[in-house]
Amino acid sequence: MKNELQIKTLKKTIFTLLLILSLNSIFAYGTSDTLQLKNEFKELTIRYQYGDEYYTIEEMKFVKKGNKIIATISIPDNQLLENSKTELTKNDISSIDKFLTKAYEFKDTCVEKWSSSYVNYYTLDIDEKRIKIHKFCNWEGSNFMELKKQIFGSYLKKLEEKRKRLNIENNELLIGFWKYDFSIHKIEKDKVYTLTRLKNKSKENCFLKFKEYQKLVDYYCLKNSKTKYDFRFDIVNEDLILYINGENKNDRKNFVYGYVFKVLELNENKIKLTTMN
Repeated sequence: MKNELQIKTLKKTIFTLLLILSLNSIFAYGTSDTLQLKNEFKELTIRYQYGDEYYTIEEMKFVKKGNKIIATISIPDNQLLENSKTELTKNDISSIDKFLTKAYEFKDTCVEKWSSSYVNYYTLDIDEKRIKIHKFCNWEGSNFMELKKQIFGSYLKKLEEKRKRLNIENNELLIGFWKYDFSIHKIEKDKVYTLTRLKNKSKENCFLKFKEYQKLVDYYCLKNSKTKYDFRFDIVNEDLILYINGENKNDRKNFVYGYVFKVLELNENKIKLTTMN
């Protein structure tokens, strides 16, 4: 009788253990693929080129790691200011899936919403496949910019705060008058341009005046002639970049072109710049 009771108890124990193992297996199977991607990929790169006279390129990368998808903004690379690495949420994954569905639909052709000289190019690398879309297709809210805003919204806010601090610090350093060589207006590839701080501007014809609020005035080596600009700094691909943008306000009423320089040296008395390759 005692042996029968022990056998029954053992059977119950074994049954319970098997049930637990089965439930664990079912749970593990159920959670092993929580991504629920219809359009599967291991690595995905979305490159977006846009603009008219001047083209801008942006790029996002997505890598599947187990039950996670990790996203980064690869172009422009602002990692020194703020790391863009972001784990996708379920909503993000759903949006990526929707975007890929549209991309596969548009890979051959689409009904264009309009035509323009404005460039609107997509290049997708999906593992070993490449899709190019060079038309104004109707992405219905699933376009590059909307995806970037949704996925990297928190990162972009932090990045903007870091940029603001970078510009405030450099603006304070630059306020004053700076002597320059007239050749800065004749941009040449790989040439180095040096600006030196002026203690007294009265004897100089060619000088820049850096002001508060990221404003710049170029006196352009001509008496009673000046051009107004905005300027800003950014860190891209580990380089400090200076953007100088014309306000379209100058005494000669000509179109004001902007400049983009890589900063080689920056201190309270000297600025060394070179053109971007």
